[in-house]
Amino acid sequence: MSGGSGRKTGDKWIELDAVVVGIQKGHLRFELFVDPNLAFEYRRGEEIPIEDILKSYEIYEDAKRGERATDTLVKDAFGSDEIFDVAPVIIKQGEFRLTHEQREQLIAEKTELIIDNISRRAMNPQTSHPHPPDRIRQALAEAKVRIDPFISVDEQIPTVVKALRVIIPISFESAKLQITLPASFSGKGYNMVATAGVIKSESWGQDGSWTGLVEIPAQKRQELYDELNKLTKGQIRIEVVR
Repeated sequence: MSGGSGRKTGDKWIELDAVVVGIQKGHLRFELFVDPNLAFEYRRGEEIPIEDILKSYEIYEDAKRGERATDTLVKDAFGSDEIFDVAPVIIKQGEFRLTHEQREQLIAEKTELIIDNISRRAMNPQTSHPHPPDRIRQALAEAKVRIDPFISVDEQIPTVVKALRVIIPISFESAKLQITLPASFSGKGYNMVATAGVIKSESWGQDGSWTGLVEIPAQKRQELYDELNKLTKGQIRIEVVR
């Protein structure tokens, strides 16, 4: 860093490419100067030292005006006034302007997560088979679905599916199964069941056997039957729960 590229504050130079990331706490706002690319990668889960992300070791009420937040206000809002305690919270949870490339990258990643979620959980009720990911991807484009990079997959699924139903037949039918695994197969069998669906309740017998109520996509039922029967050589009890 060089003195000619910005102004110095909090023992760091604020360079011209620094951006502001801020968070609202009640009626107060707290802001930081950060490196936009490193902050973006950190927010996506990369392990990056906070000192590399920060362009200033100061916490502001208005960064552009250089108005610092008092230590008391910061501590009241975050439980600490230490920059390295507070900065991760602001960077992870706050908002800042993304570049066009960053936003497109986030949208692409979130879109793939939504496609994967739907292809695993939903099916074509006309064929009782799941829709291939490429068909869902094509339907998303045809329906002109807008994916929000900052809203969770689960929150967006209802809106996305509603739009998809205009283009393709889609159903989220599920089946509830009561499964009992013998002790000798309970470990591997449990992993198969947990991967296939959601375990609603479970219990372990004194002999090491496992019994659980699992909800799975309807189209995966036969596949799970086949896998468990092959594993246990038929030594399994599966009942459909209505």
